[in-house]
Amino acid sequence: MEGRAISIDLGADVAAAVFRNGDWVIAVLDRAEALDLTSLQGNNIFGSMETRQTGDATILQMRLAQPGTLRPRREGNAWVFEAFRDAVEANRALTAILPEVDRGPPARLVLRAARPGRSVTVLDPETGSPLFVGTLREAGQAVAIGRRQPEFHLLPAMLGVAVQPKGDNIQLRALNDRFILQASGMDSLRVGQDAGREPLGEAATLSRIMELPSADTATLQERLRTASANIAAAGPLGRSEARRHAAETLLALGMPQEAQAMANLALQEDPRAGADARLVMVQAAAALLAGRDAEARQLENPQMPATDETTLWRGFLAAARGDHAVAGPAIAASLPLLLSYPKPLTQRLLPIAMESLAAAGELTAASRLGETDPDNPTLNLARAMLAEGDGRIEDALAAYNQAIQGRDRLRRARAIRRSVELRLAIGRLDAAGAIAELDAALFAWRGDAEEVSARTRLAELQRTAGNGRAAFELLQETQRLFPERENDLRPHLRAAFAAALQSAPPLNAAAFYDAHPEFLPEDEAGVRSVLVLADRLAALDLTERASNVLRDALARVPNPAARQPISTKLATLRLSEGDAAGALAALDIAPEDDHDAIERTVLRGRAMARMGNRRLAEGLLAEVGDAGTLALAEIRAEAQDWAGATAAMLRHIRARIPPAPEPLTPEIRRDLARAAAFAAMGNDTATLALLRDTYGARMQGGLLAEAFTLLTGESLRGIQDLPRLQREIGQLRLLPERLSALNTSAPVRR
Repeated sequence: MEGRAISIDLGADVAAAVFRNGDWVIAVLDRAEALDLTSLQGNNIFGSMETRQTGDATILQMRLAQPGTLRPRREGNAWVFEAFRDAVEANRALTAILPEVDRGPPARLVLRAARPGRSVTVLDPETGSPLFVGTLREAGQAVAIGRRQPEFHLLPAMLGVAVQPKGDNIQLRALNDRFILQASGMDSLRVGQDAGREPLGEAATLSRIMELPSADTATLQERLRTASANIAAAGPLGRSEARRHAAETLLALGMPQEAQAMANLALQEDPRAGADARLVMVQAAAALLAGRDAEARQLENPQMPATDETTLWRGFLAAARGDHAVAGPAIAASLPLLLSYPKPLTQRLLPIAMESLAAAGELTAASRLGETDPDNPTLNLARAMLAEGDGRIEDALAAYNQAIQGRDRLRRARAIRRSVELRLAIGRLDAAGAIAELDAALFAWRGDAEEVSARTRLAELQRTAGNGRAAFELLQETQRLFPERENDLRPHLRAAFAAALQSAPPLNAAAFYDAHPEFLPEDEAGVRSVLVLADRLAALDLTERASNVLRDALARVPNPAARQPISTKLATLRLSEGDAAGALAALDIAPEDDHDAIERTVLRGRAMARMGNRRLAEGLLAEVGDAGTLALAEIRAEAQDWAGATAAMLRHIRARIPPAPEPLTPEIRRDLARAAAFAAMGNDTATLALLRDTYGARMQGGLLAEAFTLLTGESLRGIQDLPRLQREIGQLRLLPERLSALNTSAPVRR
């Protein structure tokens, strides 16, 4: 005997059974033998084990809290009982002993097993009532899920079969390949509607913490009456176990509010009850099913035993929060447990589980659930989601319509939304139609996260459709109705605010900004919306109004990287108004870095030149190379340095002109005309001739071409040039007006 296992050798023909009854784990050997357990004293696991004998059996019993368990195995002639803290590991590779109903007459329950031993009778260590035990000579066969009937209770067993009779007419017999459980003296065994619903074999490998008996409603009600009687008979500090049984029964009956109330009473009456993980689990599961998510958070307590049943209910908690990516795999992994629950409870859980599985893409598991109750109308939404996931669009739309016609208001609201989204995705509904339908169905469900989600999605569609103002107002109303969701709604409000600034008429957008500046997004989208608003105001010659908007935005945006493009735009506007000092002040508001560094240097150079610091300005522009040549040419032209202006403009042109015969862009044609004007003002005939010979043929037609031809034309040589002179005089009269096209005021930057 050592550590986690004990070995008992009573001979090769001795059969054994191991089962749990409440907190007791009992091992039965079908040969009477006196055992000495003194060597187990001091052992952390088996130190409390007791042994006793009957006329034909040896019993070993010990208290072992769930999910702890014993796993029996054969080693030669000996039976080895190994303790496991986690039933998942202990139950691997077990074969499930599945009950089969033979309605007779006489009615009986058949439990098929390999190499049965004998049927022996032992006493329950807690109540002293008899227990029928069917032993096996071969390990690895278990009754994973217990079953309660009016006449008996089939207990969960790690090996063999254990039955707790409720009367004196029950008999357990062992045959060559099966055990027969029969009610003698009766024409029929009263099996409920759940008796023929066999638990899945996979459940044998899954661990539990609660005892939710698979029985019909009448049996569950009888169990509840018994628990109530035990509660009434016990003292205040002795009622917690009976209250736990009552709470489990109420949960099995699909009555979560009552189950939670019963568990709460047990926790309030007995200070020791808080250490009962099974009771705490019942209380949390009932709270979750009753819709009290905050009280169900006990499921996330790290002290909760790590069983498959805990995983299943944590999956339901994630589903209640809408986190189907977590819920789906958790429910799928524990699906056999769900299918083994009593029918009243399963009917409450099936729609939640199937919808979460479908949302998480666990389509096989969802389909399996749907097959268990094909006529359940509460599964229409889940079936629609499953069909949509399978790509069966018409089936999905039909199922959504059925869910919309159903009586479940929550699933009706969800079906409306999903139907709209599906039709929008496949092109059967445009954005305006989707907005109209979602707006009409907004009050299909009120008062929780579902309504917040519906409002947020409607606002998103409105914003995408260009109606940012309507989206913002809807979200503001949502914030007033759900103040506790303010932090969640703020990003959506900021996005709608930014969209409204870009889509509303400029003056309305400016007034809207003044009313709600605190909602200006601090990210790239917010900066872009402010810049667009400034451009739109400037286009209406409301430059000062645009500047005020930009100044306010600079004061509200703390991120230096986001402030820089705003300060650049403000400097551009101030410079276009002739306010060089204001342009420099705007540039100084944001720190310099690599973002827009060239554009900001050019702006600084222009502003400094306007203030009379031409030499310093030209030094700055020289640092940025070809990017600063255009501004350099303009500064020199303003100072009437025509030669310098011409040279800078030619550098600017040569760095950007496309090779022949590719056509010239309008910008290059404009710059060529300006270079010709600078050269003409400086009487630089050589440069004029070079421009004419090099680019004259590529200037094409239009006003710029006419001005270029006039400026670069050859000088008069004789009387034969008089007709040309007459034409040029006519063009000169129009030259000032046409040269206005060469105005190089800084373009609005979007």
